[in-house]
Amino acid sequence: MPKCEDQDFPCQNADYTAFDSLARLELAKPPTADEIINASAFCTVIPIEEAIQQGDFTYKDNLKGLRSKAGLYHLWVDYDDCDDHATRTMLCVYVGKGLAEARVTNHIKEKWPSKQLLYVTFFECGNRTAKYLEQLFLDCYGFYLNSNENNGSEHLFAVWDYERHFLGTELHAVSNLTPRKRAIQKLG
Repeated sequence: MPKCEDQDFPCQNADYTAFDSLARLELAKPPTADEIINASAFCTVIPIEEAIQQGDFTYKDNLKGLRSKAGLYHLWVDYDDCDDHATRTMLCVYVGKGLAEARVTNHIKEKWPSKQLLYVTFFECGNRTAKYLEQLFLDCYGFYLNSNENNGSEHLFAVWDYERHFLGTELHAVSNLTPRKRAIQKLG
């Protein structure tokens, strides 16, 4: 018997029934919560503490993939892991919408603890859809950093494999920035 069965967190299939059933009732072709948070095209970890940052590489480099993109984003912290299934359970502490790069940067400066790793997922969609999805998440789940219109009480968990947790989806794009930044600095 896996030891994870004795834990109080989902290590495999998180239950998003509340969100998904309401979205199916109210939208013609709704994305599922799983598609939005566990399979989003953008997922990254951002080291906030300056000691973790290397040279001219900053948290802003991790957000380049969000430049000029609007939609729905979630901010996550590590919750627990399951060695038996090679998964990480993440706890969502904030859901928001808008131009993601600017909004996440604002949260880092104003709300995020300086020694806490920040995980960000982003689901690109139109503004009206983002407003709807944000409110639906706020109605279904409670978020530590959301205060306005947050009527939900359940925790929102994501379940990621170790690769998504440690590497995210932006590692290749971010790793290509370092040589470019050095070349630009030499020219400037």
